[in-house]
Amino acid sequence: MPSEEYKTNVSAFETTLKECFSLSQQCAGMSAPTSAHFYASVLFTTLCSRSASFVILAPGTSFSIKAFDHWDYASLAVMARSILEIRIAFFYIGVQECTPAEWNCRWNLFNLHDCMSRIHLFEKIDPLSKDLLGFKTQADEIQDRLKKNEFFLSLSESEQRRLLHGQHAYPVPLEKIAEQAGVELTTFRLLYKFLSSHVHGLPISFYRAGDDGRGRGVHCEVEENYSSLCVSFVHALLVASRDEMRKLFEPHIIG
Repeated sequence: MPSEEYKTNVSAFETTLKECFSLSQQCAGMSAPTSAHFYASVLFTTLCSRSASFVILAPGTSFSIKAFDHWDYASLAVMARSILEIRIAFFYIGVQECTPAEWNCRWNLFNLHDCMSRIHLFEKIDPLSKDLLGFKTQADEIQDRLKKNEFFLSLSESEQRRLLHGQHAYPVPLEKIAEQAGVELTTFRLLYKFLSSHVHGLPISFYRAGDDGRGRGVHCEVEENYSSLCVSFVHALLVASRDEMRKLFEPHIIG
């Protein structure tokens, strides 16, 4: 049986997630006053959706009816990393204050990364696809916009060249944005490495399977401890996002 501490963590998570659902519904259909508000709304909805999937997977929650609880902290870790990255995008493009020129640079880097990702994908699927020409035309247009952007031009020439390849959605490391979003740097580095180790089927993700009961889908101390870590971390990300979303939209909700 899970400990009372684990049950308390899960209960707090569920309460916050329900508050996020309610807030998201309040903002539904509202006209976004700025592009930052629009993307904040999109990413907050994504956070809610991913977090709902996360809590359904987590043992001991009330979000799904299960014949039995399946303990699989590794899968929780995979989802937690995804939620962390969505949290970073939410803060970076929807919440963090910056000049209009810098925001447009951020947005266009997102657009360029998306466009180049589609180009690379379609090149693998069908090199003769007619869609490729359209994506390449869009990429050229986005690159032209960036070359005229005041903030982008303030970067070094080497940095501009690097970013124009479209391989980087962010001009700075994720850990820097995460720290600005309230995740302590050492915590980010530790947890991102831990969470990432379970995304890939590399030895660190399975070498100790079976030790102390872990990795078999049943409750054990290791499974509970790591599951509780994932639940608590994602909960903290949700709390911060909920508070920022309220600050962004409450004046418009009240109005």
